[in-house]
Amino acid sequence: MVRLAREVDGFVSGVTISRVQAEIAAKRFDREGLTDRCDVICADFAELPAEPHYDAMVAVEAVVHSPSLENLIPSLVDRLRPGGRLILCDDWATEKDRGLAARERCLDQFRAGWRVGSLHTVAELVAMSERAGLRLVEDLDLTPYLHLGRPRDRVIKLAVGATALLPRLRNRLVEMPFWANMIGGSALQAGLSRRWLEYHLIVLEKA
Repeated sequence: MVRLAREVDGFVSGVTISRVQAEIAAKRFDREGLTDRCDVICADFAELPAEPHYDAMVAVEAVVHSPSLENLIPSLVDRLRPGGRLILCDDWATEKDRGLAARERCLDQFRAGWRVGSLHTVAELVAMSERAGLRLVEDLDLTPYLHLGRPRDRVIKLAVGATALLPRLRNRLVEMPFWANMIGGSALQAGLSRRWLEYHLIVLEKA
């Protein structure tokens, strides 16, 4: 936000459900002399204040955690000015190998580990957006630019794979934040490498 505020002529607002994050941000804005240009709202992004309205909204690796993307999109559109843009950068499902048992297990582990509530295809997102009054401006597939299979990723894959030998243990581990992160992250790596998942930057515009 600090970098963005220095690059654009406008007011920049952030949203977080963490009061601690909001307090840290406020202190940073004060140090940088940006309290008149930036603020952070401590709120659920699905229940933003009715005012103000925005020229652009950016969500990076966030909307996938919404319980209902179909309900979230219209609520965000309501906070955009006419011509305003909604920019989403997130993981999206693909149609590749739909119904294949290995694919479905992988996506289920991703959902469970990373608490993913809304895993949709880009086509499904575009359809929801059009119903809410948005049009697709740009869709960039960033998957080829990701660094998958790094040494630490391979170590995590081995550790997570070992838990598959004891399904009951894995079911308990996925409730623990550390292991949930490992299980979900490993499943995400597998899904991206097989193109069951893709990482896209999507720009939508309000009519």
